[in-house]
Amino acid sequence: MTVFNLSTLRKVYSSQLKIINTLILYLAILSIYPQATLAEGDSIIKGQSGGSIDSQGCGFIASRPNHQMKLNQRVDYMRLTVQSDGGQPTLLVLGPNSGDSFCVLGDEISGLKPEISGVWEEGNYDIYVGDRSGQQHQFVLDISTDN
Repeated sequence: MTVFNLSTLRKVYSSQLKIINTLILYLAILSIYPQATLAEGDSIIKGQSGGSIDSQGCGFIASRPNHQMKLNQRVDYMRLTVQSDGGQPTLLVLGPNSGDSFCVLGDEISGLKPEISGVWEEGNYDIYVGDRSGQQHQFVLDISTDN
C-alpha cells in the first residue's frame, strides 16, 4: 500500500503551479509585447493589420511594429508570408541596417498574400503588416526557415 505524505504532495503541486503560472505570465507578456528571437522552424504571429500612418508606398501601418525580430546570426533562408481576412495587406520590413526598407504588396497574383524570402543578415528587424486601403483586418504572419 502506498502512503502519500500530504506535505510532500503540497510542495510538488506548489512548484508545478508556480511553473504553470510563470508560463502563463510569459505568454501574456508576449501577447502584449510581441518581440521575439527567431528559433528554428516556424513562428506564427497574429494581429491586426493597418493603422493611421501612411508609410508612403507600403500602405497604412500602425505606430509600432506588429512584430520585432532579432537574428543573432545570418539566416541562409527565411520566408515571411502574410495572410489577412480582408483588405489589401502589405508587408513592410525595416532593418537590419538604418535605412534598409523592404515593401511587399499583396496582389491578385499572390492571392493577396504578401511574401518575402531570401537570405537575412544578423540584426534587428521591425515588421509592419499594413493595408493599402487604410482598413484594419486580422492577419497571420508566418515566419519560416523551412525551404
